[in-house]
Parts: sequence; structure tokens; C-alpha cells
Amino acid sequence: MSDEPHYKKLERRGEEIYDEMYQTSNPRGYLSEIKECFAAAIASAENDGFTEEAQRLRARLDRVVGVYRRQFS
Repeated sequence: MSDEPHYKKLERRGEEIYDEMYQTSNPRGYLSEIKECFAAAIASAENDGFTEEAQRLRARLDRVVGVYRRQFS
């Protein structure tokens, strides 16, 4: 069993979906999945007392959303 915090797993999945988005011809739907993963990761980090990690995750989500909107909207 891994000692990795749950928020790290959620963050990793969000990043995987972000990467997948660039490999498809139709990126619709990916942003909502990314947001869900990062929102869950932020909540998990906060619940575990990792305030700085939650802030880092928020900043990363803001960056991903900004990139998505510039490139796919």
C-alpha cells in the first residue's frame, strides 16, 4: 500500500487528462474532468492540512483553465 497522499493521486490523474486533451481532435469535456480532479485534490490536501499544497494546486488549475480557454475556446 502506498503512503502517497490521496491529493497527489488526484493531481496526477488531472495532469494525465490534461495531456490526453492534447492528443485528441475534440478536447470538449476534458476541462470538466480536469477541474473535478483538481477540485478533489484541493479538498483532499486541505482536509489533510496541506494548505500550501492546496494553494499550489489552485494555481495550477488556474493555469490549466487559462491555457484551455486560450487554445480551445
